[in-house]
Amino acid sequence: MKLPTSVPSADPFHATKAGLPGLTFEQMRSRAFTATSRGVRLHASVADNPSSRWAAALLMLPAQSVLSHLSASQVVHLPLPQFLEDSSHIHITTPRHVPRPRRRDITSHHSDLTPAECRVIWGLRVTSPARTLIDMAALLSHADLVALGDVVLRDHHVTRDELRDVALRRGRYPGRGRALKAIDWLDPGAESPRESHLRVLLRTARLPIPEVNGVIVSTRGQFLARGDLVFRRERVIVEYDGEVHAPMAQRAKDAARRSRLREHGWIVVEVVGSDMHHPELVIARVRSALRDGSARVTSH
Repeated sequence: MKLPTSVPSADPFHATKAGLPGLTFEQMRSRAFTATSRGVRLHASVADNPSSRWAAALLMLPAQSVLSHLSASQVVHLPLPQFLEDSSHIHITTPRHVPRPRRRDITSHHSDLTPAECRVIWGLRVTSPARTLIDMAALLSHADLVALGDVVLRDHHVTRDELRDVALRRGRYPGRGRALKAIDWLDPGAESPRESHLRVLLRTARLPIPEVNGVIVSTRGQFLARGDLVFRRERVIVEYDGEVHAPMAQRAKDAARRSRLREHGWIVVEVVGSDMHHPELVIARVRSALRDGSARVTSH
């Protein structure tokens, strides 16, 4: 079926007789458009575009509805575990006094939101990064929640006190205890989710709390390196190396840097991605390094 050339392709619309000027009812229901939800159509060329599907979801919902939880995390590119990263399911939150929408492509939540807990991003109504983190406590493990929260602190300039206020304001809700625990474990110095996971693993094992991305200098004040996780008292550095396919030049540079640290009396423990499949071995290696480092410091 041929469509008018003036028909916009990106915007969702109501599939009613008055839904989109320039189209007949039959044209709206043609294969040129995809039904994203009951009564809503998107041009097939953008049907797989997440932002278009989010806009389509909001089109049929009450004006007070906002994208939340998983969807809000995706909008602002917060780190998610792989099983959620690729999910196309849409989460929305509506105030308690508004009837909860029931649609096959939407998971709806009932909760009151303050103006500070809402944002408009790319024309989409979404929960703020702080509120999104607290909501995600019901869906994520402790380690994944900390990885997400580190990014909220670092990239969205939210403080722990602000997060705690949001977490406590709501009263009782799924994940409340996990959210409050995670807030105390966050560190804006973390530079990757894998680093955050490694830090959580070591802290869960009741090892000393490390300095995140701490600067290492020589006894003469010369800059040596920045370490992922620095146990300064024991002179131990734990580094997560996710660049298994890094260029040879970069790998040589990293090796020289670690050699220089060892020459200055630091113990460097390297952890690669596959090591995280055996957490007990990672913990044992770091504990052994801390024991050796402590013995060195004591002997001097």
